[in-house]
Amino acid sequence: MRLNNIIVIIGLMLLSLTTSAQKLSLVDSITQLVNNKKDYNQKIDFLQKNIKEIYATKFDETIALAQLGYNLANEKNDNINKGDFLRTIGLSLGKKGNIDSASVYYYRALQVLEPTKNTEKLGLLYDDMARMYRKLRQPNRALEFYEKALQLYEKEKNLEGIARINNESGVVFRDEGDYVEANKRFEKSLRIQQERKDSVGIGYALEFLGYNQLLIKDYKKSENYLLEALKIREKLNDDFATMLNYTALGEYYKEIKAFETSNNYFLKSNALAKRINFVDIQKYNYEQITDNYQAQGNYEKAFESLKNFNVLNDSLYTAQKLKDVEEIATKYETSEKEKKIAEKELALKIRNQWIFGLIALAIIIGLIGFILYKQQVLKNIQQQKDNELQLALEKIESQTKLQEQRLAISRDLHDNIGAQLSFIVSAIDTIKYYISDSNESVTHKLNSIGTFAKETIQELRDTIWAMNKTTISIKDLKSRIANFMEKAKLSHQNIQISLKTDPSIDDNHLFTGLQGLNIFRIIQEATNNAVKYAEATEIKIYISQTIAGIQFEIADNGKGFVEEEIEAGNGLLNMRKRALELGNELSLKSEKEKGTRIKFEV
Repeated sequence: MRLNNIIVIIGLMLLSLTTSAQKLSLVDSITQLVNNKKDYNQKIDFLQKNIKEIYATKFDETIALAQLGYNLANEKNDNINKGDFLRTIGLSLGKKGNIDSASVYYYRALQVLEPTKNTEKLGLLYDDMARMYRKLRQPNRALEFYEKALQLYEKEKNLEGIARINNESGVVFRDEGDYVEANKRFEKSLRIQQERKDSVGIGYALEFLGYNQLLIKDYKKSENYLLEALKIREKLNDDFATMLNYTALGEYYKEIKAFETSNNYFLKSNALAKRINFVDIQKYNYEQITDNYQAQGNYEKAFESLKNFNVLNDSLYTAQKLKDVEEIATKYETSEKEKKIAEKELALKIRNQWIFGLIALAIIIGLIGFILYKQQVLKNIQQQKDNELQLALEKIESQTKLQEQRLAISRDLHDNIGAQLSFIVSAIDTIKYYISDSNESVTHKLNSIGTFAKETIQELRDTIWAMNKTTISIKDLKSRIANFMEKAKLSHQNIQISLKTDPSIDDNHLFTGLQGLNIFRIIQEATNNAVKYAEATEIKIYISQTIAGIQFEIADNGKGFVEEEIEAGNGLLNMRKRALELGNELSLKSEKEKGTRIKFEV
């Protein structure tokens, strides 16, 4: 028994070494073939074709080849293929279980691909990212990316993509218990696939619908869908899909307590699973068959099914036990056989000495091979970490340069334009001094120009304030709004302006510099409008928390207006444009003599 275990261990070590050599050989051979091609497009097409053949099972090789493709695309500044190869690396890392690293590559791919507007590659990326968040049980994020993919496919009228996204997003709703919405999406997918006459797609949509109906216990519909899907798959001779369909039907009949029919489908599924060597589904099916026999009180067959399950779990162990039992029985059959057994044991002992010698040699070779393999793996891991570190450093360097440029621009604005505007204000005051009150029309014009110049200086200061910050917190905004409120109160002493913030909001919640400036400008414009045009005596500014994010509201008790009855000025248009840049629409409600209320969310 001990000898056999050692042989198995050595065999596994040698197999591991052989697999490692094959892995390196595959990558090296494909790389060599790529390098032999002179045309860039031929290289990319050849790489993508080979990656498509191995990405489902050979993750490390896929990563290596995708990295080669990324480097080639980078040399040509081909952002479409750069982004797609980054997506492929993320997909393989996710399949290996490295979700955190996968997300880094997905978001790098997103940054590269979105400016290209390439519908095909972006759709695949959104789909992969949605699937990642679905597996992480973050349904909102998953649905966000599914929706992005769906919008692309709908714009391009890509029916296959629309059907696929409806099926996959339906699974999110099903997992979250929203079987009604899941059903709608599965049915939409089915309609599209029927229009396309895509038998494979129809089969999957029907199976999804059948399983969903089983969960909500609409057994009749569940059976109809699953049987209809089965007819299609049996005609297509799709062993994998048919196997899954048989298992789903087995679950259905188990649920309605038709145990014999259930077992028949589980056994049909196992026959296909054995043909394609799918052990996991065989084990699952035998578990269900055991449960069915127990429910019927047929413990003898339940025990037989359980034995089949155990055979799959530990076939080597069972075979060895059987061999041991046979050898023990042979020893005690007759005295003549005992003599032969003794002779056999002597010969076996001599043979074992040779075997132990060979095993020792194999162990040494295996250990050397294993050490070399581990060194190569560690080298690859270190290389990957170095690459990730280099990318991080490049990103930090880029951000630093961007910040330096922002600071340089803000200094130029302050030193040049700001100084020139201040000179204009000073010059206007000097001209007013010499003109005195002799010409009221000119004085009024100068006052208007001076006021406009001062407002421009203030707006310039606000812009510089935003540019000097990479991020702006709620606390920064509140401080800026408070300063603006104080100046407004000094100019209009009969107006009450207040700012109220939801206590649940973290003062350190951050916006980008551009977001912060847009938020401040909308509040500033709404307040100025209330003061100048609405003749308001009370203005209230609210900052509150909503499910979607942070909501800002400006309410006044002014005379109000009907939007259709006034000529839309730049102020209102600018507020709406800024709200859209913040990712939302501006909500404006105003009634004559009842005031105005403006809301937007970030």
